[in-house]
Amino acid sequence: MARIKGSTLTNGARVAIIGGGPAGSFFSIFASKLARDIGRAIDFTIYEKKTFTNHGASGCNMCAGVVSESLVQTLAIEGVNLPSSVVRWGIESYFFHTQNGSVQIKSSRLQQRGIATIFRGGGPAGSSEQGVQSFDEFLLQKAVEQGAYVKHAFVDEVRLEGDKPILFSGGKILQDCDLLVGAFGVKAGTGRMYEKLGIGYKIPSTIKATQSEIELGSDWIASRFGHSIHIFLLHIPGIKFVSIIPKGDYITISMLGKKTDVEHIKTFLSHPVMKKMLPSGFKIPERFCHCFPKIIVGAARKPFANKLAFVGDASSVRLYKDGIGSAYITSKAAAYTALLHGVGEEDFRKHYLPVCKTLNRDNLFGQFLFSVNALISIVSPVNRSYFKLIQWEQKNLQKDTPNSDILWDMLTGSRFYKDIFFRTLNPWPTIYVLGAMVISSFRKVFFPHMRK
Repeated sequence: MARIKGSTLTNGARVAIIGGGPAGSFFSIFASKLARDIGRAIDFTIYEKKTFTNHGASGCNMCAGVVSESLVQTLAIEGVNLPSSVVRWGIESYFFHTQNGSVQIKSSRLQQRGIATIFRGGGPAGSSEQGVQSFDEFLLQKAVEQGAYVKHAFVDEVRLEGDKPILFSGGKILQDCDLLVGAFGVKAGTGRMYEKLGIGYKIPSTIKATQSEIELGSDWIASRFGHSIHIFLLHIPGIKFVSIIPKGDYITISMLGKKTDVEHIKTFLSHPVMKKMLPSGFKIPERFCHCFPKIIVGAARKPFANKLAFVGDASSVRLYKDGIGSAYITSKAAAYTALLHGVGEEDFRKHYLPVCKTLNRDNLFGQFLFSVNALISIVSPVNRSYFKLIQWEQKNLQKDTPNSDILWDMLTGSRFYKDIFFRTLNPWPTIYVLGAMVISSFRKVFFPHMRK
């Protein structure tokens, strides 16, 4: 396809968005608003096969379901306030669990609008909970309110004919368009369809995770888990880490490891550290809602072409964290590029690609930080000393708490990894941890009778 530098969306232009998840909805919301502001009448059509009101996998986009405090605040500024029907639980702190103990982490920066936990569909399979609204359905409604159309159809073929992408479903033409936005997430089959177009696009690399929903009742969850997300680093074979996210009557168990499956979930629930968190006599249900979603660990190659742009998981995502926030960032950048600059390949290269590159470069810092964090959790003397430092800071939240803030930002994804990395270069925490290790070793050798 020949390059079309400077192509613009004029009155009557047609934009097709493939995927009705957060990335597709965010693009539609921002592009529709901007089109009205600059006085252009543009047709925005979102193609999404699912309805996000169903229970279980058929209505869910399979995600841990956490919206960071920075995104909650940003959405509020944009006029998108999450209602109580969408927010399943408010999060005020994190608990970090290892075999050497636990530490609670709060942030002195946490504002009134804190972290929100959500369901990406109508709720777990078999749930009878009333008044639950899917986050994805809520955003899709916001897109419709801004003027977008939603068609529940599956786009199974795209052709580039002339200077326009043409969409097909079941061999029938759905429409041609002046801009095609790929917001289809991590669907490998759909992604490869675009790879075959010969535009240079390559889907991101992924790993498999395991998500499950266990019903414990809101009273037990409130008393035992509180308003906290719990992170477990327990050295269980095959499991890298586990996070537990409270959501009303349910907890979501989000697990990352090598080829994790249902047996890994059962092994984790049977671990002594986790059993303390469960009701007396708790038995693992024979059947419970679970899925095996893919998590992005790389970046898409060339997430744009003439009259095509890929956003959200189909483009660039922050490593392990804040996928919804990444969808917000990339979708807004693509929408502003398309409406204010143009939809040609060079337009996206100049105005959209830098945003993707920023996320991709930031993930290099993230890889380093997570590796260091994993090392700290494995080496017991370092782990104990580091926990003592965090505990001391948590008792003095009104004062400066740099190390707690670093750990908080890593867990929540509220700051860029590059910013977190440079804050770790302060030598005093390292000196403190090494000093505590030396003192601990000295006591063990010369004063073995002394209590730790």
